[in-house]
Amino acid sequence: MQKSLTSLGMITMLGVCFSPLLANWIWDDPFIIIGSSWFVPAIFASIALLILPPILSNVFGVGTVKKGQSAVGLITNIRQTGTVINNKPEVKLELMVIRQGHDKYPAKLRMIVSVANLPQFQPGSVIPLLISVKNPNKIGFDAKGHMNQNDLQSLFNEQLVKQGLSPELADIAQTGEKGLAKVMDVVPLGMAASGKVQLQLTLAVTKPNRETFKVTVQKELLVVNFARVQQGQIINVIYSPQDPAKLTIVLPVTEQEIRQTFGT
Repeated sequence: MQKSLTSLGMITMLGVCFSPLLANWIWDDPFIIIGSSWFVPAIFASIALLILPPILSNVFGVGTVKKGQSAVGLITNIRQTGTVINNKPEVKLELMVIRQGHDKYPAKLRMIVSVANLPQFQPGSVIPLLISVKNPNKIGFDAKGHMNQNDLQSLFNEQLVKQGLSPELADIAQTGEKGLAKVMDVVPLGMAASGKVQLQLTLAVTKPNRETFKVTVQKELLVVNFARVQQGQIINVIYSPQDPAKLTIVLPVTEQEIRQTFGT
């Protein structure tokens, strides 16, 4: 819509500018047009069509994505454009867009942000997005935050598979049975790649029917999660019904993990 209004403004401006030349060519008197009652209003109307769409886009959301696929954006850079509307600065965000079933890709987004909310839009912050189905480069800020924890976890698991997580374990995370596990013992085995630590965990897993079994597994976790799997703590796991010894650890995804996983 914004482009249509701007195009209409350009056509109107060209028509207004050309009409006196046409009048001079036909009647040898350009003031027939210049002196008409519609000439000046037409000039103001064409100027308005050229300058108002960007303002309307910022204030009323004209041209923004209102429907589309939910995604998240990892902010890599932010700068103010110098435009201020209702005491709110316009900012230009550079983002890394992450959505289900696609590789991450860079994009840019302009939006109006209140001064009080600026701390939430800094490099490293994660914001919810809507992606146009027709044009993936057309994105909008999802003020309602449609990306829930399950969707975020699915994105996270998908990225882990791309980084080397066994597809079998990823499938268990999607289709296995949920249980609670008490950490009986934890032994660090050393650092792994991408800021991860390799651990040997001994877990006492309780099934939904209250049966329990003990299993010792080796897992690679982000260093930020090391404190969440200490001895005596209770964690969520998902295990294979066919082979309960095969399991994945379920820890709620945090913004810090998103930054570390998708920012590399």
